Amino acid sequence: MSFSLYITRLKCITRNKENIFWSYAFPILLASCFFFAFGNLWDVSSFETIQIGYVSDGTIDDPLLNAMEEAKMSEDVPLFAIKEYDQAEAIKSLEDKEIEAFIIGGQEPVLHVKENGINETIIKSFLDNYRQMVATVEEIIQKNPDALSQGLMEDIMNYDTYVYEEQRGSRPDYILIYFYALFAYTCIFGGAWGLDEVINIQADMSLRGARVNVSPVHKMRLLLCNMLAAFTAHSGSILLLFVYMNYILGIKFGDNLWAILLTCIVGSFTGLMQGIFIGVVLKQKPSVKEAVFIAVTMFQSFLAGFMIADMKYIIAEKVPFLSYINSVNLISDALYSLYYYDSYDRYILNIVILLAIAVILGSVSYLRLRRKTYASI
Repeated sequence: MSFSLYITRLKCITRNKENIFWSYAFPILLASCFFFAFGNLWDVSSFETIQIGYVSDGTIDDPLLNAMEEAKMSEDVPLFAIKEYDQAEAIKSLEDKEIEAFIIGGQEPVLHVKENGINETIIKSFLDNYRQMVATVEEIIQKNPDALSQGLMEDIMNYDTYVYEEQRGSRPDYILIYFYALFAYTCIFGGAWGLDEVINIQADMSLRGARVNVSPVHKMRLLLCNMLAAFTAHSGSILLLFVYMNYILGIKFGDNLWAILLTCIVGSFTGLMQGIFIGVVLKQKPSVKEAVFIAVTMFQSFLAGFMIADMKYIIAEKVPFLSYINSVNLISDALYSLYYYDSYDRYILNIVILLAIAVILGSVSYLRLRRKTYASI
């Protein structure tokens, strides 16, 4: 009989077009928008070498010109393709759009551009950094005239003297924060399914709940069957999103598929428990419960970096406690740890905390729902 209840409820769930859209279609649409908006944002190959003109002041060994020639986007891609002009030729080339900008060298370099854009911003940023470096050198020389003979310029330009890179695990990708937060949001949004199930079993919340309470089937048994059906349907949406993001969009989740699968299961379970908890604890009408659930879920997603990627780091630094009670952040952080770290310590910590949150919410919900009685139906 339990299996029959499970199958029947699963069929009913798949006919709920609203939940099917928000759980299956909406995350895929959002992932596609993220991909097309951010997918190639930090890809060096998407930028071309900037055509720039340079008007020399006649200096034989021009430090600014040397710095521009050495600047690179990557190991094999130069940042600037430099053409030397006199000022009249540079102005004409700029008007004809043969170059993006030109710089007049000298003690105070002057940048000339025709319009604003990404390349012009890069050139200005480079020139501002150069001016800052020159000002730093001049200040040091004023305080210590012997510094120049002691290899000052070599020390300033050679960052390897002070910093070296040690590559461990995968190279961090800032944009992945959005995709991981989206994946975590989809897991926790399973609470909408749990909220529906608990509303449908309370006599004072819906007509279906009233019929359930006068039926011969035990209420908790029916809720368990319904929750398993909701969990099955919602897990399918998570797996579909993972396949789409990992194999079609090429979002990197790591190679530990078993751990990713476990994250999906635990995340979906936690989301369901969160929805049940809100549905049981609040005494308002169903529409208010749904509004509260959506508000809580979106706030959790915001803190996890769903809207602003920096927010994840701000919360971790300023209010670390919120990072450990935010289910969305815990799921996204678990995915992060799988991709970036060699050990499973951080991943296991996130999963354990998620399970603890799910158990606590589920236990409180069970106790409240079990004691609930009605004077009349």
